[in-house]
Amino acid sequence: MLSLDRVLDGLVVDVEPFALCEVRGEGRLEVGCQDRATLHYVIAGTGAFRVAAWPDISAKAGTVVIIPPAVPHRLRAGGQGGAVLPHCMPLEPGWAHRSAGDGEEGVLVTCGRIRASYRDVEGVFNYLHEPIVTDLAHNEGLGHALTQILNEFASPRPGSRALIRALMQQLLIMLLREHCVGGQCHIPWMAAAQDERLWAATGYIFGNPEAAHSLDALAERAGMSRSSFAERFKNTFGRGPMDLVRELRLVQAAQLLTNSDIPVKTVAEQVGYDSRSYFSRAFRDAFGLSPADYRLQQQSDGEL
Repeated sequence: MLSLDRVLDGLVVDVEPFALCEVRGEGRLEVGCQDRATLHYVIAGTGAFRVAAWPDISAKAGTVVIIPPAVPHRLRAGGQGGAVLPHCMPLEPGWAHRSAGDGEEGVLVTCGRIRASYRDVEGVFNYLHEPIVTDLAHNEGLGHALTQILNEFASPRPGSRALIRALMQQLLIMLLREHCVGGQCHIPWMAAAQDERLWAATGYIFGNPEAAHSLDALAERAGMSRSSFAERFKNTFGRGPMDLVRELRLVQAAQLLTNSDIPVKTVAEQVGYDSRSYFSRAFRDAFGLSPADYRLQQQSDGEL
């Protein structure tokens, strides 16, 4: 078994910041579905995250939330209806924060897409069973990070974007510490990373979701019997290895649809699907849209 410290040492993290967003009164921020896991850091005020089928997540200064990819979510300041902020878009040259709603009460948040790799395996945060929530208000380093983030947003200078990214990376590491108390990690991929045999198979799935995986082949890669591997995997991830394969393929497909113009049939083939129709059904089940409609939506969001 590897120590948590060695796992964190092997983790390479980048957080691509969005704009600074504020909602007040009955306003709300619609984040929608993202093709990567997203980190939200509440800087000030109070509100609530509404995340698909999960209970609302209370948002207050110091709250850090990681939302899995392909999960629609929004941030409310309070109440129902009201003005809508349709997505926190990437930072603009002016760096003016975006806002929606009126009133004295509100919530201020900065958001970022997570890019993370472990031992050269990309996208390790693209497989989460549920949102990860931590309150870092008690953390001694939070006040300094908060002040610097606000200062850099208020008076952007050369290097501000890189500094905000680095500060958000620190928040992510603090969050991981909170969720791995006493060496027992409640984040599935990190628990798997502390088990060399399980990671031999899991890391291969993360790095090659499009490959022709089978339970027998993965068990052999882990150096375990089929039944032992299946049981250990399910105990760690809460579901079977082929479920992980399917979900990572669909996340990879969402990234290709967002960042390229290659045909849907080619996307299906590149992520390991022989049938375009089967791929389209699986994609709709995961994202609520057909691959073509998802691409149109992402392109439209990028033009806002």
